[in-house]
Amino acid sequence: MHLTPLTSPLDERQLARLQTAVADLSALQVAWVSGYLAGLGGLTVAANPVAVSAPEPGLTLTILYGSQTGNARAVAESLAGLVRARGAEPRLVSMADYRPRDLARERLLLLVVSTQGEGEPPESARELHGFLHGQRAPRLDGLRYGVLGLGDSSYEHFCKTAKDFEGRLRALGGQPLLDPQYCDLNFQAAASAWSQQALERAAEHLGQREARIIQMPGTRPAPSTPPDAALSPTTEPLTARLLENRPLTTQDAVGEVRHLAFAIDPAALRYAPGDALGVWFRNDPALVDAVLDATGLDGDAALTLDGADCPLREALSGRLELTQLHPTVVKVWAGLVGSAPLAALCADPARLRDYAGGRQFIDLLAEHPGRPDTAALAGLLHPLRPRLYSIASSQAEFPDEVHLTVALVNYRVAGQERLGGASGFLTRRLAEDAPVRVQLWENQSFRLPRDGAAPVIMVAAGTGVAPFRAFLQQRAATGEPGRNWLLFGNRNFRRDFLYQLDWQAHRKSGVLSRVNVAFSRDQADKRYVQHRLIEQGRDLYAWLQEGAHLYVCGSTTMGRAVHEALLGLIAAQTGGDREDAVEQLDGLRRDGRYQRDLY
Repeated sequence: MHLTPLTSPLDERQLARLQTAVADLSALQVAWVSGYLAGLGGLTVAANPVAVSAPEPGLTLTILYGSQTGNARAVAESLAGLVRARGAEPRLVSMADYRPRDLARERLLLLVVSTQGEGEPPESARELHGFLHGQRAPRLDGLRYGVLGLGDSSYEHFCKTAKDFEGRLRALGGQPLLDPQYCDLNFQAAASAWSQQALERAAEHLGQREARIIQMPGTRPAPSTPPDAALSPTTEPLTARLLENRPLTTQDAVGEVRHLAFAIDPAALRYAPGDALGVWFRNDPALVDAVLDATGLDGDAALTLDGADCPLREALSGRLELTQLHPTVVKVWAGLVGSAPLAALCADPARLRDYAGGRQFIDLLAEHPGRPDTAALAGLLHPLRPRLYSIASSQAEFPDEVHLTVALVNYRVAGQERLGGASGFLTRRLAEDAPVRVQLWENQSFRLPRDGAAPVIMVAAGTGVAPFRAFLQQRAATGEPGRNWLLFGNRNFRRDFLYQLDWQAHRKSGVLSRVNVAFSRDQADKRYVQHRLIEQGRDLYAWLQEGAHLYVCGSTTMGRAVHEALLGLIAAQTGGDREDAVEQLDGLRRDGRYQRDLY
């Protein structure tokens, strides 16, 4: 929207400053700012007056969020800010802090939740999700609700957690305030539109019947907190420089994993063990050239991205995604080139997922050639996003450095080598002392215990061991007396024992009290880390009884297997059944003593 002095109370200078300030904000950020400014001014102006029924006395709007990467929390906090700006005070709660039995008393509920892995709820939403799908779930006949889901349509179970919640709330008697919204990766505009509509519908029941709400003197609503989430970007992109790039695996290992160390400004970047680092990589110049050749486009051609002019070559190099092929890109491309075989493939969701999952955009161009114009190509490709890596160092030991553990994504398509966007950039192309843009992503849901004397159990497979290197460095540097136990799994002892010398040094110093390893390919009978848990069940349960905090990091598949092993060993040690074991693990999660970081 373009404002002029004739359509606003601002003069030309103020308008210019305002338009400059909001030029690069997303729709979600604009919505948050509007709520914040309305709160500062003590009034809000609705887009349209709302015709409402009589307000229900004492009614409170509850906003629940379940967030894994922080986006769901950001949307929920933005929504809460808009509600406050209208003069109401919502109840904003993470699902991790919400008592499931309180659902029976709710009358007005907005739920924002993401989905992780293969259709699983985020860690913070697991207990509530399980409660709603269990026998103790109450009737919810007096509930009016709305559901917003965040997901990635390249996965088979797109927004499954949100769909699960919506289905159960409806089945238990709840009445939807509005249709559910299931958002893809570029969620900002859809989430903002849904939030505005949800707010209007909620206002009907909160009794906000006028277009304007004037606050009484001294009762200005508090502005919403900016979206710093359970795992969300907490800094603007900063510049780091590569100090070290060394192998952690042997040359004959099945996969290549490398340790990278970067120099940082500690005044600008403060991180804690458990946090992640977002890396803003650049696409391979050879890949960019190949895309330009395949499309016949001029790399110097100008296009507009996010309101700014940009040469096509630069857009393909640092602004647009080339290495992760999204199914929606395949669908749109099928229409652009008029390919009947590709259209038939797109009609089969399973085939489409398999096709996109094993190719890059250049492979799509090679198999189904086309000649789009510059604007069509830019509109087709998704924005480049930072790749997140668990931080493998502690600032207590390395105050001006940050370390990463990077597995190189490397596969072949039609005989051509394909590298992962970020992993190829970091391990193969980034030169020593070269700059790279990075961004801190805090993970408040994966933290060492505040009590330094509390025992810690760490379970990891592959590169999932990275944050535990940071954990042990932190406990060693600060002299925390708590015992530490590492259970680690990978393929081969000789080829894949990541950070073996680190663990040996910590074991020798006494920081690492115990180590158990599982190398699945070193014997005919494959042994994984979950098998080690079962073998050590008696001691592991004893540690938990003594107050140990349990951490799991690795793939979602590994996380499920470890979770099942934990249920089995708890049942075995207590003589109880699976339901009792589930309750014990849920209790540990509620107390912050069972934390997982899965990908």
